[in-house]
Amino acid sequence: MRIVLTLLLAAPLVAATVPLSCTGSAILGTFRVSVRPFSPGPPLPLKSVSAIPAGSRLIWSPIRLPPHASDSGEVTAVLVTAPTGDLVTLEPRKAAARAEWQLLDRPQVIALIYGPQGLSEGKIKSLVTRNRDLVRQLADYADQSSQVESLVQELADAQQSGGGADAILRGFSAQYGLTPQKLDTKAPTDQQAALLLKALLPAASAYDPLANRTSQVQQSGGLAASVAGMFFGNPVGLAVGGAALLQNLKTVLFPDTEFRSAFAQTAGTDGMAFCTKNLAPKSKTRTAYLWAYRVPETKKPTLALAGPAHLPIGSKSTLALERGAVLRGTVLDRARDWRLTPVSGGPSIPVEVRAASTDSLEIHPAANTPAGDYHLGATWDWEPLPVSGTLHLYPYGDVSKAMLARGEADKLVEGSGKVAVELAGADFQFVESVALETPGQDAKPQDIRFSLPVGKRAGPQRSLTVNIDTAREGGYKLVLTQSDGVAHRIPLIILPPNPKLSNLPIRLNMGETIQDIRLLGSGLDRIGAVSSDAGEITGAPAAQRWSGRIQLKEGVVKDQRFGLLLKVKGLENPLTVPDAIEIVGPRPKILSVRKSLAETPAVAIAADELPAGTAAGLVLRVQASHDAIRPRLELGCESGSLRKALTLSPNEPTSGASLSFAGPGVLYLSVDPGSVGYAGCRLTATVIHDPEGRSDRFLLGRVIRVPHLEKFTLTNEKAGDSSYAGTIEGTDLDVIEKTGWDAVQGVAVESIPTPVPGDPARQTVRVVLPWPAPGPHAPLYVWLRGETQGRKTSVVY
Repeated sequence: MRIVLTLLLAAPLVAATVPLSCTGSAILGTFRVSVRPFSPGPPLPLKSVSAIPAGSRLIWSPIRLPPHASDSGEVTAVLVTAPTGDLVTLEPRKAAARAEWQLLDRPQVIALIYGPQGLSEGKIKSLVTRNRDLVRQLADYADQSSQVESLVQELADAQQSGGGADAILRGFSAQYGLTPQKLDTKAPTDQQAALLLKALLPAASAYDPLANRTSQVQQSGGLAASVAGMFFGNPVGLAVGGAALLQNLKTVLFPDTEFRSAFAQTAGTDGMAFCTKNLAPKSKTRTAYLWAYRVPETKKPTLALAGPAHLPIGSKSTLALERGAVLRGTVLDRARDWRLTPVSGGPSIPVEVRAASTDSLEIHPAANTPAGDYHLGATWDWEPLPVSGTLHLYPYGDVSKAMLARGEADKLVEGSGKVAVELAGADFQFVESVALETPGQDAKPQDIRFSLPVGKRAGPQRSLTVNIDTAREGGYKLVLTQSDGVAHRIPLIILPPNPKLSNLPIRLNMGETIQDIRLLGSGLDRIGAVSSDAGEITGAPAAQRWSGRIQLKEGVVKDQRFGLLLKVKGLENPLTVPDAIEIVGPRPKILSVRKSLAETPAVAIAADELPAGTAAGLVLRVQASHDAIRPRLELGCESGSLRKALTLSPNEPTSGASLSFAGPGVLYLSVDPGSVGYAGCRLTATVIHDPEGRSDRFLLGRVIRVPHLEKFTLTNEKAGDSSYAGTIEGTDLDVIEKTGWDAVQGVAVESIPTPVPGDPARQTVRVVLPWPAPGPHAPLYVWLRGETQGRKTSVVY
């Protein structure tokens, strides 16, 4: 270690207002004390130099002197050299002028001594040769005063900026390996100052701030002034080493001189303000001032980045250093002119750098720094201080333009659980946090987990994956915050559940180009369009269903399957429903029907009529119907009133009806048409095969109600000039509207049927017929209600 000891002006104190740098004390003047190396290099402020090589020049440059400074004032330097520890005195020079001394040996301590009436070089040399203890005293005093100076400077800075002394004390405790102390901010400043000095300089523990001399110590300038006053102007400073030094100087060199300690504080860019206790001079006694400083002799550190460094422009970042690089703030403060040098070449760019921890740096590239690759470096004394490794600088990604990657929004469907979705559209490498903001004024964003393809600060990354809980549909916002603290909000929608189809697969038949298609399920109202490789589909949603038609493409074969693509409102991509369509064989087809009745009706019926109440046998020829296919037959009414629809399977009689196989492709049906539909029902049959589906409805006939005539009698009862009354006996006679001898001329039936006594199911009805009849045993014709033509019957008179 090296020490610099400076004895300051003994002239009258500066009368002007004390600047902030000498808070709580008097300013002696401002100076520049610098060092220039023997080799080419600019002068550097003394306190910024880590080591002073032999051959360097020590430069004294006064900036502002007291108004009444003596022209005879001189300044000289006393050096402690390395490695021998010898004391060397330099030639006194005028204090009011710029002065230089060449340092033949590497100094550990430099003392600048000022005498207002000049200095005796001979007495100084005598002092040096006769007092070997002065070396140790200078070293001790320089160590202590340097520490206290730094403490006073930082306390003054904190006082000006509104900072707290506790933080300063913690920093010093870490720097010098001290036990941290807690200040009582409500205690008087001299008591706080005593605690600080006790922590920094344990020998000061004997000081009692409550003693009578306390009134001399307390200052109006705050804690910084109290610390300065205690050490540099009171018994505390003497107790920790200053007393022996000053008494030695007084006794041997200046017997009629009072020595007072001084301390240096920052003044301007390169200057130092020398401060001292504001005490009146003693009569007939000259005053001299002493300031000491130890040259750190800190070796230039070797710095290397621990790995690739990808940094944002315009914000502070931490650079991890390789193991073995141990930094302290005071060490790194001696590195100056931090700069970024483009790897590709070009001028260097100044940059702010400080020690973040013992193995990391904090760097703050200016906002106008161009993006690119750089080497970081500084200057250590007069030598370059490189930091091995490359810095990659990038502007912050414009996260406000980020959006869900293509297709990712389709994953956000209510009820899907926690879903990982990807964001795109920006460089996300500097994102520090992601939160989900739910609807509602009082809702607070909830932090959610996210990941980057490579990791934070690992180079440009155009995607970011977040995990979203899809418990509830609605509008949300993703809040992305980068290391600059700026939050960016990105809209996000969790969709309602996707449509679900319940009638799959949809079976389409070969051999039919255009077929109906119907989808059943939930959420079908959101389906805008349906498509498939099976063919072109048109249609629209309806209540609880989606209905349309498909035109099958050519070449489809049986058992082939096709998916459906549903264009759903809110989804970016169509919703795929695999194997939703199955191609099956041709639909069954009823080719023809033959009919027979269990009994011949007494009234003539047409070929397409089926009398109710009479069992009918029908033979149906069905295409592709055989025993291996178990068909079903559905009976109903195409029009007219349905009594009861029937579905029959072979050999399973139902409601008096039965169905059976009558041969290959032939079905035999036995049924009373009236059990299916009322009169007027157009009775149809539909064959159902599984999986081919339903045939078209085939018309079996129209159900009619005909009377059952058992007997007709023409009486001698005359009913007008040329008509006679007759009687018809049978059942269902109420359907007869007219009677006659042919199908054209008919006489209305005025009577209503009368039940036969003892047999109410049978009736008789009186009718009137013209006379004469067309011939003997002429058949009777009847008109059923609503008909315009008579029907021939099997009864005659």
